[in-house]
Amino acid sequence: MGKKKWFLRGCRVEASQISQTAKDCGISMTAARLLAVRGLVEPSDIDTYFEPTLDILHPPELLKDLGKACELLLQAVRAGKKIAVFGDYDADGITSTSIMTLVLRRLGGNVVYYIPRRDSEGYGLNNEAVKKLADDGVELLLTLDNGIAAFEQVKLARELGLTVIVADHHEVPFDIGPEGTIYKLPPADAVIDPKQHDCPYPFKSVCAGMLAYKMAERLYELGGLEWQQDYLEYLVFAAIATVCDIMDLVDENRSLVKYALAHLPETPNLGLRALLEVNGLNPMQITSYHIGFVIGPCINASGRLQTADLAVNLFLSNDYAQAQKLAQTLLELNERRKQLSAEGVDKVCATIEASGFAEDKVILVHQPDLPESVAGIVAGRIKEIFDRPTFILAGQGELVKGSGRSVDGYNMFNALVECGDLLAMYGGHYMATGLTINRNNIAELRRRLNQNCQLTIEEMQPMIYIDMAYPVERALSGMSFAQLIASMAPFGHGNQAPLFGDRDLEVRRIQLLGAEKQIIRFYFADRCRQGLNCAISFRKKAEFEEMVLAQGGDEMWQRLLRGQTVNLAVDIVYSIEINEFHNTKSVQLQIKDLRLHQNK
Repeated sequence: MGKKKWFLRGCRVEASQISQTAKDCGISMTAARLLAVRGLVEPSDIDTYFEPTLDILHPPELLKDLGKACELLLQAVRAGKKIAVFGDYDADGITSTSIMTLVLRRLGGNVVYYIPRRDSEGYGLNNEAVKKLADDGVELLLTLDNGIAAFEQVKLARELGLTVIVADHHEVPFDIGPEGTIYKLPPADAVIDPKQHDCPYPFKSVCAGMLAYKMAERLYELGGLEWQQDYLEYLVFAAIATVCDIMDLVDENRSLVKYALAHLPETPNLGLRALLEVNGLNPMQITSYHIGFVIGPCINASGRLQTADLAVNLFLSNDYAQAQKLAQTLLELNERRKQLSAEGVDKVCATIEASGFAEDKVILVHQPDLPESVAGIVAGRIKEIFDRPTFILAGQGELVKGSGRSVDGYNMFNALVECGDLLAMYGGHYMATGLTINRNNIAELRRRLNQNCQLTIEEMQPMIYIDMAYPVERALSGMSFAQLIASMAPFGHGNQAPLFGDRDLEVRRIQLLGAEKQIIRFYFADRCRQGLNCAISFRKKAEFEEMVLAQGGDEMWQRLLRGQTVNLAVDIVYSIEINEFHNTKSVQLQIKDLRLHQNK
């Protein structure tokens, strides 16, 4: 719960080059400098950044085994063999499962899908599911968003006569022996995973939804179907998966997501249209925020609280009335999920305080009464509160399951590899993991995770990277710079919204907004003494009130609320946005962090 560190991004580009960029691109020097800070200097690179096309997407055939996998799938379709698509219960697994089920059915395949239940089966392939699918006559098994670590289950499927294709994007398991790192692959007929050390695919940060999109493109080519007729439906699902699985929004990911958002109103998928409708979203105004924090949670809620089949059935639906009912069910489940998550965070915080875990470098909490379905959400929130890598375990049986969420600099997957002898099962990647452990091993896992962690608590403090120092009065002075920033979207991991800093701002008054008065609007004195500059904060009310009370007590707080003069100045980090109200657009500054100004 420490203060964030502020860093001003350096710019190694000469002023003369920035000036030339401004001239060549017809933009202001400020805009050119902002782009230079982001590594964008050449006009051709800037054009590609602002107007990406699908031409930047890397060829599917560069993915190791993709061609082989598609040939096996098409052979199975033409032979009338029963195919099972085995997905995962999160948004990436659900959308990739939807893509491949739609594709194989349009090719004429006899295809079913299977997503394990989170509560009773857990993540990934399991032996009972494999046996059931074999008993049901499945002859080809395709895993999506899982399978790369399912050695025993893939072996069982092969022994039962199934052809197995693994399409996954998680880290490839490995052992470290005397001769170095030894990577381990499941004994499948084809393994698609860009993280394989010998996979020539040039961009590794793709999700299962993107892999499914690439497979779809190749299958359409092999099967003689018209790609242009259906590609947009699959592309939008791949974009949803990319955003919800927090993939880096750079390279082909950014191009695909930006293109998908621009063409979202054209999607023919009835289920997705219904989901937008029940959430009150206009397809013409969808951003990556809406995908990550509105649509994605609704999709995830199905697998968390009931069965992910609800979401897959929604996206496979050909009846709009049925789609609306399913979408409404997902919306209601998500509301329930929010309540369970909030309750879980409160319980875990109480446990951490009572047990002294707040002093640990790596937080691991077993909360027996917490629904396992929200463990990942709770882990993410606890990570944000305490600024530490966090593992949350749930359940009261001998084996308990949980999820981990990490901070920059801490490879959570590798940390579990080092403790693999204590775990019944684990998987994931650098920033997020899932695990199953015997409850008798929990204390030892906590001890070893903390012992092995080489980072100090100070090194794990979150950092805020400021693109430019920029006075708020300049930010508010015109719309063109705000419009350029808006066109830098979609924002997300790897392409964060630009942040700006200003210092020694005299606070003239504040206004508390919202039903719970948790939104705070600041009015700062204009340095030109021509009026007040306004900025808003949605999350800093409690933190700012604590600062004020420590500085001048309740009297200062009350004077601020009344608009009376106080001796208070702050430094702020803020974003520049465009606010639209009653068809009128204006520049809005949103404060992301603040601190009392210290005179030096």
